[in-house]
Amino acid sequence: MNKTIRLASVLSILFLVNTLTLASTVEKFTERIASEQRRIDLLDGSEDSYVSLKSELQSTQATSVYLLSSQRIVDKILSNGLLPDVQKVAQLERVYELLKRVSSSNVHFYTQSSPVFNLIEKVQTIKDVKRLQAILKSNVYASLNLIAFFVDNPAAEPFFMIAARTEPSELLKHYAEFEHKPFRVTVLDEVAKVAPMKIKTYLHSWNSVHQRIKESENRITETVYDIFKEKGTATRSYVLLNDLVSGKLNIEEAHTIAKSDNTLFEYLIAMRGAGKELLGEHSVDEALKYQCLRHVRKINDLHEESDAVRFASLQKFSASEIYTLMVYSEDEIYTSTFLGMYSRMMAKMDAESTYQFLFQNNFNQFRTFIKMCAGYNELNNFLSKMGEWEKQNLFTKLVEGIEKANDNLSSAVAIADTYGSIKSSGTKVLFEQAILKYYEEIRYADAEAEKLYSIILSVFDIGGASSNAALNDQTLNLRVLPITRIYKEGKNIQQHFFFDDPDGRSSYGHFIGTFTNGNWDIIDKGTYVLLKSRGGKAIEIYANKPTSEYAGQDAIKAHFQETGRWPDVVVHRGHSYFASAAIESLTPNAEIVFLGSCGGYNAISQVLKYSPDAQIISSKQIGTMLVNDRLCLELNEVIRKGNDIVWDKLWTTLDKKFADGSTADNRFQDYIPPHKNLGALLIKTYRGVL
Repeated sequence: MNKTIRLASVLSILFLVNTLTLASTVEKFTERIASEQRRIDLLDGSEDSYVSLKSELQSTQATSVYLLSSQRIVDKILSNGLLPDVQKVAQLERVYELLKRVSSSNVHFYTQSSPVFNLIEKVQTIKDVKRLQAILKSNVYASLNLIAFFVDNPAAEPFFMIAARTEPSELLKHYAEFEHKPFRVTVLDEVAKVAPMKIKTYLHSWNSVHQRIKESENRITETVYDIFKEKGTATRSYVLLNDLVSGKLNIEEAHTIAKSDNTLFEYLIAMRGAGKELLGEHSVDEALKYQCLRHVRKINDLHEESDAVRFASLQKFSASEIYTLMVYSEDEIYTSTFLGMYSRMMAKMDAESTYQFLFQNNFNQFRTFIKMCAGYNELNNFLSKMGEWEKQNLFTKLVEGIEKANDNLSSAVAIADTYGSIKSSGTKVLFEQAILKYYEEIRYADAEAEKLYSIILSVFDIGGASSNAALNDQTLNLRVLPITRIYKEGKNIQQHFFFDDPDGRSSYGHFIGTFTNGNWDIIDKGTYVLLKSRGGKAIEIYANKPTSEYAGQDAIKAHFQETGRWPDVVVHRGHSYFASAAIESLTPNAEIVFLGSCGGYNAISQVLKYSPDAQIISSKQIGTMLVNDRLCLELNEVIRKGNDIVWDKLWTTLDKKFADGSTADNRFQDYIPPHKNLGALLIKTYRGVL
């Protein structure tokens, strides 16, 4: 009896010590966060609860993110009496880590922190499980880095199942954070089912994933483990899980097929097109992307060769194989590469219609393909090769169920791009009928789906949805850009990117010639030039010389870092494959982003990650210096005169500058002003209402 009492006393003491330790840790992290907030506040030299940047808007937004939002999160954590101290510690530690990353060199990149803090606040306050699922799903990668804030919420398990299909690698990195939960094995079964190649990387050593995999009694998961036991982790046979489970292949046969890139590529295309439900789908798609990029990069690299040389490798591929090469290379394919491959695919197509062709390919990645066709101005050509009934069926498949898709926002943008590219009024009516029909089916059954589709309908300005206040605000904001937003501290700053290839050198020469008109001083800075307006509002344009591509861009960046003044206008000049250099340089200071490259329209979502308030000018097909330089000159004349930028008015002015039927006139028709960029409008509005 005395032993029992003593044991109980010891346990009570241990519990009390542990409780006091956790409480002390909560207090410690609260103090650390307060210290980081003070440090960030002092980055501008003054402790005044205000993060001062280069404009009032930026300062207000940065203060809201780093100081106000972070403090609201901390207050919510500390005041939650139902939250155990161990969870409080985990959540406070995450806030501390986010603030600790902020320094004088990156404080102006607050847009990278803003979505994370916004997400935390929403997770803390939203009680509706379905809405919380939609919010977590809208940014899976960010949500996986905030598990401590929702791991005990009913939305956690369904979210992890979605993450298993969309971000399996990132999910497994965070597995230890929820391996104590009842659904720990169920989630791993889902990863094994869709991404066996990700599971295999955890099987070469003993870890929590390996341990839990052995607990599974799921047949598919057991098959993945059987591959490991027989062939280890060096084999690529995991990617053929679908045919292993069905009994079509044994492990040795799968291993032999997967050894060779050529045999694996052919087998994957056949397997991908054979059925709708495909085990190991994520791994199959990753393997296909790798194989397709091998071929497409070679064609990209030959962009200065004749078409006969450049596209010679396509002779051995069928139309379906060329289609596969294109859809799995979306992120890297050049505009000219896509156009050349598209024409060769169409020439080899033996289906009775393009709809039948998609059917033969099991509609694999068809939304991506339709979006690419829209982006490169081939959509109307593709649709012209199918009948009215087939178009209606295609549009029905395109618009239905995107709220359930793993990439629902990307799918919604694909719909917007498609609708905006259709030129035939009859075809447009078919599209509208398809989306209105589906909207009526879901509007009272699924609140989150209704929200997404009502925004899409409002963007298209067609019936069936009530006027959307958030959309109206976005539309109004995009029609006119006040001069005050791009004229800060007494000047407008711009950066123009040029690249060292024949087109880049030609474009640079034409650009300099355009500004040799008496209104500008051109100052040679060695690796770059500085153009300064002589009269009117002060404008400074920094443009690297193409022959000093890297040195010039680095020197301009160093100047901006030294002055702390980043460009209000960023212009990308050159091929689409150089666009990342300009996009990755963007800061929240950028109010106008002009993508003068071919197919710049496809990069809008990337631009909005870095500069969420930017207004974007882009081309849906071929960018040309004949349009780019005239557009830049006219835009700068508006700024120089101190006028607000009214995009409709500017586009009307530009349209009159090009001779009817000329190359410049034809190319200009494919340039999209900010207020008519349906994809950007949809992304901005949807993120705002979530």
